[in-house]
Amino acid sequence: MNISEYISSGILESYVLGAATLAEKAEVEKYAAMYPEIKLELEEVEKAMQLYTTEHSVTPPAHLKEKILTTISGEKKTIPLKEPVVKTINNPAKQTPSNFSYWSIAASILFLLSASFAVYFGIKSNSLNENIVSMAKTNSMLTDSIKAIGSNVSQMQNDLAILKDPMYKIVELKGLKPAPDSKAMVCWCPQDKKVYVEIEKLPPAPQGMQYQLWAIVDGKPVSEGMLTSGNGLHPMKDVDNAQAFAVTLEKEGGSATPKGDMYVMGTI
Repeated sequence: MNISEYISSGILESYVLGAATLAEKAEVEKYAAMYPEIKLELEEVEKAMQLYTTEHSVTPPAHLKEKILTTISGEKKTIPLKEPVVKTINNPAKQTPSNFSYWSIAASILFLLSASFAVYFGIKSNSLNENIVSMAKTNSMLTDSIKAIGSNVSQMQNDLAILKDPMYKIVELKGLKPAPDSKAMVCWCPQDKKVYVEIEKLPPAPQGMQYQLWAIVDGKPVSEGMLTSGNGLHPMKDVDNAQAFAVTLEKEGGSATPKGDMYVMGTI
C-alpha cells in the first residue's frame, strides 16, 4: 500500500467532515490502526478542521444541527439531542467527538454562504461603479448644458440692453438681387463708435468664401470685419461717421475693398 498516495487522496478529510461512505469510514479506521502515519495524519486533519471551525464559525442556533441532518438524510424527522458519541479507531485512545463533523459541515455551509455573498456584493459593487461613472458623465453633460444656457441668457441680456439703449441706431439691412430674401441688422452707436451685427438670413457661404461687413463712410467702403455664424449680436470694428452698412461675399479671410456680390444693404 502506498501510504503517501492514500493520505493525499482526500479521504481523510472526507472522513473528518462526515462525508465518507460507511465502507470508506471502515477503511480509514482500519488503516489508521495499521499505519501510524495515517493515524497521525488523521489526527492532524481533525485538529486543523477544529481550529478552522473555532476561528471562523459563529454559534449556531439550537435547531441548526437538526436541520442540517434532515437536509443531508432527506428525511424530515426530529432527531433528539444526544450526548456526544466518542469515535474510536480500533484502539483505546479517544478521538474527536462525532458531533464535530456537524459543526464542520455547518462551517462549510457558512463558508459557502459567505463566498456567495462576496460574489453577489462584488457584482453589485461593479454595477454600482458603472452607475456612478454613468451618473458622472450625465452630470458633466448637464453641467455643459447649463453653462451653454447661461451663456445664451447672458448673450440675450446683452443684446436686449443694446437694443433698448437710445444711443444706438438700429439699421435694417435688406436683401439685394443675389438674395432678395436675405436680412441682417446693425446696431451702431455714433457716440462711442461701437458696431454690432446680427445675421437674420443669408445663404450659406460656398466653400472658401465668407461674408464681410462694410460701413460706408464719406461714400467709401470701410471693412468692419468678417461675419461669423451664431445667434445674437456680434461685435465688429468701431467706425465713425457711417452713412450705411452692407454685406458682400468675399474670399475667405476678406478683402481690402469689396470685390464680391453685395447681398444686403441698409442706410442710416
